[in-house]
Amino acid sequence: MQRWKSRVWLALALTSWSCGAAAAADSAESLRPLHWSAASVNTATRGITALALEADSDRLALGDEQGVLLGRRGGSFARVLQRGPVRDVAFLADGSLLAATQRGLYRVASGRATRLRVAPGLAARSVQRIAVVPDLIALATDAGIFISRDARAWQRLAGGLPDEAARAVALRSGSDSVGCYGVIGGELWRVEIRDQGHDLVAASPERQILPAAIRGGGAVDLATDIPGTPLVVVYPRALAAPDPDAPTGSWRVWQPELPPGARAQRLGAGAGRRWLSSDRGLFLAADLTGPWRRAAPPLGSSPIGAAAGAAGVLYVAVRDDLRVGRDGPGSPRPGRSTPRAAAGPPIARVHRAALHYLGLEPGRMEALRRGAARRGWWPVVGLRGGGEWDHDLSVDSDQSFVSGATRHLVDHARDRGNGYDLSVSLSWDLGAIAYEPESIDVSHETREVIELRDDVLDEVTQLYFEWRRVLAELAASSASNGDAATALKLRADELAAGIDAWTGGWFSRQLALHAP
Repeated sequence: MQRWKSRVWLALALTSWSCGAAAAADSAESLRPLHWSAASVNTATRGITALALEADSDRLALGDEQGVLLGRRGGSFARVLQRGPVRDVAFLADGSLLAATQRGLYRVASGRATRLRVAPGLAARSVQRIAVVPDLIALATDAGIFISRDARAWQRLAGGLPDEAARAVALRSGSDSVGCYGVIGGELWRVEIRDQGHDLVAASPERQILPAAIRGGGAVDLATDIPGTPLVVVYPRALAAPDPDAPTGSWRVWQPELPPGARAQRLGAGAGRRWLSSDRGLFLAADLTGPWRRAAPPLGSSPIGAAAGAAGVLYVAVRDDLRVGRDGPGSPRPGRSTPRAAAGPPIARVHRAALHYLGLEPGRMEALRRGAARRGWWPVVGLRGGGEWDHDLSVDSDQSFVSGATRHLVDHARDRGNGYDLSVSLSWDLGAIAYEPESIDVSHETREVIELRDDVLDEVTQLYFEWRRVLAELAASSASNGDAATALKLRADELAAGIDAWTGGWFSRQLALHAP
């Protein structure tokens, strides 16, 4: 009977997944591309690491390696804090700004920065994340989680929680309490916080049991502002959210298709879509089910420093550069042709051309592996040659007295001997036939080449399909001239130039062959 129940549950799960996949496909089809542009910041930035948008205004805060910049979207910015690097920034209800830095926690109000004392000790001063809801602030520090009403008096959440560092924190307001979620020691914990007069009371600490398949990676972020779900837990390679259609304590898990080696960092919502930042680019989707698509270069392939979104805008930081994305025109209608995109060579040929140009074909490493396997059969050849040269010179003197006369006798002798030798030796290390020590070096080199090849193919694939999307958008555009068409043409040329560089000029020659 139990086996029958398991099969029924599996069938229902598969049905739910197929329906979700179909819904995801429909949502992905209707997801419009974002138009990206450079966000002007009149003050120099040094590696942007944190962003915050004020909900009811157009103020924007930027944290970088030197401190905090504060300004208005599309306006001027001023540096209001000269302490960095900055880990997180957040606006408070009164309009002030909190900034978590490696040197401590600061509050910026009326253009003046004040350092806040959370608790004694270096661990409490090391603030990792900030979470804010009306009338409550939470900090994730190396000493645990701290909460406060006004950012002046702080209270540590201790009872029932591990005495370890907290790496992420999130707040979600309820009817009579605030749910505080924290990642402590790699595990997810939930605490109910109630306001009882002058005190904040933390009750019912509970460790959340997530699927074992993703717990091992350790959660890296928590998001409570994603529409449709109260909480999303971000893991390096997966997302998890409570399942409303299953018993309490059940979770739904999604695994976004990220590039090899990429690790997710933060999750958020903005510009009508979900965004997921990673150490290898920014990914966008209509909802958590995906599919997750790369943002336009360089956002789609560079480590993302920070991101923040609002209803119709999304700000993303890549190193010192701040980009802003806004809703663009709809995707091309089915049936519209894209002649320039279709005229280009297929992606498989582009991949082969790039690998050939960079010398990363699979056959190269296979030849090394075969050579290492045969090495034990080849002898070590020794060749020796020698020579000996012997020269002997002798002189003998004597006297003789014959018939009254003395005679001097001298005898000279010269002896010479030359000898030569040549030898050839062959030796085999028969143990290398069973195990070749250099195969370890070949295996290590193979892994490095495979990783490099994956990076190259990933970059070329991104450039290629972004080039086709731009050409499709250009072909579907009703305006043949104007600034928008010119920008699209320049973007297509830029992407084609990038592919041409990866293939050593092969791509441009192919486009010339296919040109009408």
